[in-house]
Amino acid sequence: MSAISAAFLIWVGVAFLAAACWGAVVVLNKKVLDYVRPIPVNFLVLVVSTTSLVVIAVPLSVLRLWPLGFAMTWAAAGYLAAGSVVTWLIAFTAYYYALRSGRVGVVGPLSSTDPLFTAVFAAIIVGTAIAGLTIAGLVVAFAGVALISRWMGDEPEPHAPALEGTGGPAIRASAGTVVALSLVTAAGWGFAPVMIQLAERSTGGASTTMMVLGEALGVVLLAPFVHARRASLFVVPLQSRERRRVVALLVAAGVLNALFSVLFYVLIDQIGPVLTTLIVATSPIFAILGGMAFLRERVGARLALGVAVTLAGVFLATLAHVP
Repeated sequence: MSAISAAFLIWVGVAFLAAACWGAVVVLNKKVLDYVRPIPVNFLVLVVSTTSLVVIAVPLSVLRLWPLGFAMTWAAAGYLAAGSVVTWLIAFTAYYYALRSGRVGVVGPLSSTDPLFTAVFAAIIVGTAIAGLTIAGLVVAFAGVALISRWMGDEPEPHAPALEGTGGPAIRASAGTVVALSLVTAAGWGFAPVMIQLAERSTGGASTTMMVLGEALGVVLLAPFVHARRASLFVVPLQSRERRRVVALLVAAGVLNALFSVLFYVLIDQIGPVLTTLIVATSPIFAILGGMAFLRERVGARLALGVAVTLAGVFLATLAHVP
């Protein structure tokens, strides 16, 4: 085996590690939501993630261990601000509400349709042509969404009390609400890459400053909402042991989120955006496995088929960008 092929296989393995990181983040977020309300979870995970990103990414740039520098323009900052409003205020808030009331095995795959929305927003905002495979992927993916919407209500919910020993109420929502919130999440996540693309055009490429600023803006945007409702951050009053558990879950989720962001940027540089996106799109599989292992979730045959069809549409659309 040549050194080049060996290095390529190593990077492919790193890409699957990144996918597993995001799958783990989804499971950890679901656990945190047993204790903390959605908007504070959004804020606290982002605080940890931003801090971790500074600790990881800034030294990489200072020591020139990766190609990202500190380039920034006012235009790029404006695009990032627009992306942050949609991503952190709208998309992630919808995501946490969906995850609180729905199962990981549904919210994960539905929110992973964000590349399809990126293609649509790129066509509308940037003028990028939508390839035939992308259109086919849209059709297939949303056929899967329709199947999930139809069959999710027929699946028995896992027994998962919100707080063991505290009497916290379990959260329930209709299948349609969970699907709608998950698609709002995907649309918001799909909008962000278009804003990043415009920001990169302004600066001549990606930069560590852009990466950190994008998340730091989210902290600033969410802080007033958390402050206004600081008296009701938690689902129920927590004992000291439960508080320590919440802190551990939040830190783990934030650090893994930052690690995923760094790996994603590095992988695009090493193996290209297409292969990176294809492999990272497997993250719902890791989330589903984590939900089954740690949240006692079960995915029936029909719901699994809907998930498979949805993910197949995402893969099909991504293949449109293979040279």
